[in-house]
Amino acid sequence: MKRIFIVTLFVATLFSVQPAFAWDGWTHKLIALIAEPYLTPDAKATAEYYLGSSIMDHADWMDKVASWKKNRIRGWEQTSLWHMAVVDRVGKKKFALSEKRTKKGSGDLQPQLERSMEVLRNRDKYTDSVVVINLKCVIHMIEDMHCPVHIYYTEYDDCFGKKVDGKRIPARNQMRIFYNEKKTTFHKVWDGLSIRALYPEYGKDFAQFRTALDDVKPKKRAKICKGTTEDWLLQTAKDCRYIYDDVQPGDHIDTQYMLDNRKLSKQQCLYAAYRLAHILNECLK
Repeated sequence: MKRIFIVTLFVATLFSVQPAFAWDGWTHKLIALIAEPYLTPDAKATAEYYLGSSIMDHADWMDKVASWKKNRIRGWEQTSLWHMAVVDRVGKKKFALSEKRTKKGSGDLQPQLERSMEVLRNRDKYTDSVVVINLKCVIHMIEDMHCPVHIYYTEYDDCFGKKVDGKRIPARNQMRIFYNEKKTTFHKVWDGLSIRALYPEYGKDFAQFRTALDDVKPKKRAKICKGTTEDWLLQTAKDCRYIYDDVQPGDHIDTQYMLDNRKLSKQQCLYAAYRLAHILNECLK
């Protein structure tokens, strides 16, 4: 009998989840679509063998899993804990992975990603169903780790949220704000609007967005893909840290805010896509 999924999917104590969706489903699919042309023929064929279709079709799988518990579908819902990372500041512009976690256990994205990557590298030792789940997790976690609001910065006293005079204050990345005069959260703004706001005339046309965004030369793409998954996550922490200084709880922002942050939005989308292709090429060769 082949070994069961190396990642601790079946640990019952992890059934308490904290939904923390990165990007929205549309953006997840866009990132995978941008990544696909950079897959080697072997990696593309192997991925489609296990998934049954394009990686794009499965890019938002982990976000859907969070709802399974409500529908009494057991077994995979604890993957909801793997969308986030927690970092400590260790210098003026340097961060390190933190040992701290939210009370509900999330913040383990990078180590879980590495475990799933190891399953893909050694896929001949596992059942196809185990490889499929790990492949879906790798696709999603690579994308999540580049989302600007999927880092918990422990330097904030409300990093994981807190209580003040008996009132619950949301975690820093979930702070309540107003976008175009509508009440929302900082997290939702960056999840669902950060890319689409750049080209509103395209609606949700994947092909037009891919053409508009994917303009990086081969040498620069290769440079972007250097380093480890930990290096990439810590780079995200460094590059995205400034957005938490620009917006505070209760602030009003609008479409111009997204346009002002166009460079970061595009960068994180493309970094995720190129690095996703790089990882799949390495793990599925």
